[in-house]
Amino acid sequence: MSRTIKGLMAATMATASLLVSTAAAAQSDNHVYAGLGWTVKHGWIPSAIAGVRSVDVDGIGDVTGVDLSLSYHFTDGFDKFLLKGVRGEIDWQAELGGGYDFQEQSLLITGGVQGRLVNFSMDVSLDGDIDGGLAINSIDKYDWQP
Repeated sequence: MSRTIKGLMAATMATASLLVSTAAAAQSDNHVYAGLGWTVKHGWIPSAIAGVRSVDVDGIGDVTGVDLSLSYHFTDGFDKFLLKGVRGEIDWQAELGGGYDFQEQSLLITGGVQGRLVNFSMDVSLDGDIDGGLAINSIDKYDWQP
């Protein structure tokens, strides 16, 4: 075998080894969380939010997982049930998913960004109604050991 082919094979094996060790280093980090959220639709009266977030944190600090939450508006009752995919880094994650709006009795498409203790979101109902929001919650930095 030529030196070029041997070098290429060695580089390929080293890259594969790095990828496998990174995947093996992924750690599961699950959180039950609570928060308060305000939306444009509801104004200054907040909703209580309870949820669970299950993510994997890989060897370089990337986060991938799911988030399931239920919100209860203090004057109007149950508000939203959401299931979102989560992807990002240990300090912030983008969210995209769907759910149900109990107030409007409509399915939702939802997206947002979760930072340390704060969440910004945008919901669009299948009827075309748009609602933006801000939440303060107990989701902080994820545990991660490189």
